[in-house]
Amino acid sequence: MNLLVYGESGVGKTILSGSADAVPEMRPVLHIDIEGGTLSLANTHPDVNVVRVENWDQMQAVYDELHSGRTEYRTVVLDSLTEIQKFSMYNIMQRVVAADPGRDPDIPSMREWGKNIEQIRKLVRAFRDLPMNSIFTALAKSDKDTRTGTISKKPYLSGKLSDEVAAFLDVVVYYYVKNVKEDDKTVQKRLLLTAATDNTVAKDRSGKLPMILEAPTMQTIYEYTILGKGNEE
Repeated sequence: MNLLVYGESGVGKTILSGSADAVPEMRPVLHIDIEGGTLSLANTHPDVNVVRVENWDQMQAVYDELHSGRTEYRTVVLDSLTEIQKFSMYNIMQRVVAADPGRDPDIPSMREWGKNIEQIRKLVRAFRDLPMNSIFTALAKSDKDTRTGTISKKPYLSGKLSDEVAAFLDVVVYYYVKNVKEDDKTVQKRLLLTAATDNTVAKDRSGKLPMILEAPTMQTIYEYTILGKGNEE
């Protein structure tokens, strides 16, 4: 399985990805923490192994270890691609400034942006192709069409990546919270959009997930996409 879960900050992407530990076929799980926010994961899925990554070189070292085949992990979580792209740019600009001290480290050129985007493309493909399940998270961003005024939801990645990332992975889902009236009470529901709409990026290459999945867990996603739960129904 390889998928991307994106959504607003605090919606529960980390907990959802960590719930892979409750799926026997997906554990043990390695959670690569880039955002520095795994308190919720420690409370809900304490058996998930967490490694804190603070720069691009550490990310490369973790990948090399997983690629070596010396680990027992069946699932790796990268939380999140939004922060990983920033790490990549920091690394690029450090090298640029080392070669040219006159450059402003906070103002990358088109050349640096092009290199940054290509690095993330390679990273996503590399982790996707590991012999294990790969789960990516990302923040969501809203893009407004200046001509029509339509607002679209996409993964929060720079340049073409926000549109391209869906092509790299089998499943891309938008995770969001909606307030629903039930018995004269407002109930907050967590929902997963699994198919593209006019204004939201999403896809399910398996074709087995329902368009909207309520209170999702990795167990549910696994049952639909890998075990074919949708076909049985």
